[in-house]
Amino acid sequence: MVWSRNVAWLSASLMLGLLMLALSPLPIAGDLEARSLSLLTPVLSAVSAATRPFAQVVLHAGQLEQLAGENADLREQVARLEAEAAAVRAQQTAADQTRALQAAVGSAASYLRATVIVRDPAPGRRAMVIDRGTSDGVFTGQPILGPAAILVGVVTEVHPQHARVRLLDDPNSAVAAMLQQSKTLGALAGNESGLQLEYVPTGTTVSTGDIVLSSPLGGLLPAGLLIGRVASTEARPEAMFTVIRVEPYADYSRLDHVLVVTTYVPGTTKP
Repeated sequence: MVWSRNVAWLSASLMLGLLMLALSPLPIAGDLEARSLSLLTPVLSAVSAATRPFAQVVLHAGQLEQLAGENADLREQVARLEAEAAAVRAQQTAADQTRALQAAVGSAASYLRATVIVRDPAPGRRAMVIDRGTSDGVFTGQPILGPAAILVGVVTEVHPQHARVRLLDDPNSAVAAMLQQSKTLGALAGNESGLQLEYVPTGTTVSTGDIVLSSPLGGLLPAGLLIGRVASTEARPEAMFTVIRVEPYADYSRLDHVLVVTTYVPGTTKP
């Protein structure tokens, strides 16, 4: 609507200009010209103001296109730098974890560093695959250590370039363990809710916070590896054994780098 009014005013101004040109030879032309200019000045100003934004868009269209291209280049550079920074952080984290693992176990000659490459997605299973295998000296039954030299699992299947590890909280896992305080032996089993120390006779003194260690009973594990602590106990008078829930020291779901105890031979008690 505003644009239509501006066009009408512009047409009227053009007609008036032509009329003044035709009357210019007459004596009254000067006076009419002055009056016409006083009338047309506001109209011309209004038309100029209305068309100014369109003129600015046309003038700056090239600059806007250039700025858009520069912004796209900047976004690409930022994305590339963020990816490089993420890779550096991942490498630093891996190096820190490796140093922490080696510092916890002392002599690195007895242990082989491995990286977790796959976690078993099957419901009810607690297992992972590491990037070390028979070509690296890994074989079935070797213990797997996590942060702070904590026992987290056992090698159950080996291939030339990788190995499968069953975590302690897997429902099919059962290893010999003992309570550090009382030296009471039991079987540490995995289940859907975590870890449970079984076959501890009712009447055994067990306190929340007691440390649970690996036991050499049966010759499947070296003695004294940290596993976790007692989280709760339930002793029933009519039951033969106390129900002991164990909280692991390691978060099995967040393991990225582990150590394989390469010097341990299952069936012996020598680490």
